[in-house]
Amino acid sequence: MKRSISILSIFILIFNACQQNMKTPEGDFSIHAIVEGIDTVIFEKIEANGLLVIDTLFAIDGEFVVANSLEGSEFFLLRTPEGEGINLLIEKGEKLEITGKRLGWNENYTVKGSKGSSKIQELNSKLNTFEQNMDFIYEAAKNAKQEDYVKIQNRYYSIIAEQSEYLKNFIDSNLESKSCILALFQAIKGENILHLNTNLDYYKKVSESFEKNWPESSHTKLLSQIIKTAYAPDFSMEDINGELFTFSELKGKLILIDVWASWCKPCRVANPEMVKLYNKFHNKGLEIISISLDGTPNQTSPKKDWEKAVSNDKLTWTQLSDLKGWNSKIRDSYNIKSIPHTILIDKNGLIIGENLSVEVLNTKISEILNL
Repeated sequence: MKRSISILSIFILIFNACQQNMKTPEGDFSIHAIVEGIDTVIFEKIEANGLLVIDTLFAIDGEFVVANSLEGSEFFLLRTPEGEGINLLIEKGEKLEITGKRLGWNENYTVKGSKGSSKIQELNSKLNTFEQNMDFIYEAAKNAKQEDYVKIQNRYYSIIAEQSEYLKNFIDSNLESKSCILALFQAIKGENILHLNTNLDYYKKVSESFEKNWPESSHTKLLSQIIKTAYAPDFSMEDINGELFTFSELKGKLILIDVWASWCKPCRVANPEMVKLYNKFHNKGLEIISISLDGTPNQTSPKKDWEKAVSNDKLTWTQLSDLKGWNSKIRDSYNIKSIPHTILIDKNGLIIGENLSVEVLNTKISEILNL
């Protein structure tokens, strides 16, 4: 098997059945594990852009040992070929002792001799409890009576707030450990618990810690890239009169971007609400920019369609389009997957909300403008 990393790897498996215990090899760190029911283990290094296979290990009665060279600390994964496994954060000099069972391995194991790996176990345990509590909420909501909705909703927000607070406290207490990034990215159903747009300060905290302590880590670069996505990217596009508009011209203002199209029925239904928002907040500091995705292949006169819709719907603010339909550059810049799509941007250029309901927009804009 071709190795995926260039650092010297030392893996020693002792196949002497007469020995009562396997001899642990020498290295910058070592692992001695007994996992009931396991015979094959894949050992991988976790990088920001994926997994690097180090080697395949073969256990005797569930027991295996491994040692490796290491500078500083790194994330690793021990798993079966089917995917069951555990994450580890190992520092140079650590000697890990792991026990567990193959069935539900990630929830049914112990690890000693590694502070970072113990922190990962703590985070996973807390996440499991959080997921169970959320499942209870979802089940309760399915069969709830209308009068119980508010109580269930309050419990839902309370559980999320508790987990968010736990993760923030964990990060604050572990900024000198790489484990803080796992708390930052902890997710449920594919969505981060600590959202980037509402917890940018914590993303910056973790990023600064990685830049200071592990500047060469692939995770350091990833954090920097993620933080950049929290800010609205600049762009230039022609307006409805053919004049070039540059987004950065509105720097320092509260901005609502509305991506729509003349052929989009939900967009046209939403336009009267956009008019109300503009009339209510424009003189108090809100700017609206509408960007049309007109220009699809089935349109024979996209510019005329766009102009007619703007006139009929009485959209009096800045109207932009490159008339390229779904190929518009704005789709990639702002990750637009469907329309209508709204993006609220604060005076610092930070994206603070996307696809918010009219009610939420009214409340949020009022708060920001101190109305």
